[in-house]
Amino acid sequence: MTAAEGAWLAFHVPVPAAPFRLFCLPHAGGGASLFHSWGAELSPLVEVCPVQLPGREGRIREPAVPSLRPLVARLADALSGYLDRRYAIFGHSMGALLGFELTRELGRRGLPAPAHLFVASYCAPHLQRREDRAGTVRREAAKRITGVQAVPAEIKGELLDLLVPTLEADTRLCEGYEYVEEGALSCPLTAFRGNTDYVPADDLAGWRELTRGPFQTQTFLGDHFFLRETPRGVVQAVRRALAKSA
Repeated sequence: MTAAEGAWLAFHVPVPAAPFRLFCLPHAGGGASLFHSWGAELSPLVEVCPVQLPGREGRIREPAVPSLRPLVARLADALSGYLDRRYAIFGHSMGALLGFELTRELGRRGLPAPAHLFVASYCAPHLQRREDRAGTVRREAAKRITGVQAVPAEIKGELLDLLVPTLEADTRLCEGYEYVEEGALSCPLTAFRGNTDYVPADDLAGWRELTRGPFQTQTFLGDHFFLRETPRGVVQAVRRALAKSA
């Protein structure tokens, strides 16, 4: 593993005997810390590989990538060296879109398909409607930062200034995405959402059209960020799905 490859993974603890690796992709503005506890939950079946995108947490000084295609190409370059065993991909919100296009890109390169693709809280890409969210980015960022307890107000302001450029880049990435028709995926696909998620159940169910493999949906208590509040149910669902194909 080169230093460049290693920069893409955080909180990664190798589990040499695990039959699967799980690459975890965060929501817009989010980082790999969202998945830092998953390794302990899923070992020894799964070696969890939280992906750290540029522009956040340990890579905060790097500019975020505001376009999907270049980001997916860089991800494929970085992760292709980790495909020496069976693997799965999990993506939350924007991470679901990245996971879908990463799966397609790896297929174009003749690399193995994932054993499972897990997506959460994101409309099926071919149903995605353009939505101008640029004006709400700072408000959304402020809501997330001010919700963090035990952080002085002046520090919250500094965090907001650091977070907004990344959120703006992530927003441009999602808004600029254009679905291109290709053959359906071959892997199993599971789609999750929160019961008060702003992603409608019908839009989530649309993922069914994008794979020839088995498909299911599952709803958990919570809103769009249910994964932060009640991750255990999702982690158990991932474990069950991968154990079936181990």
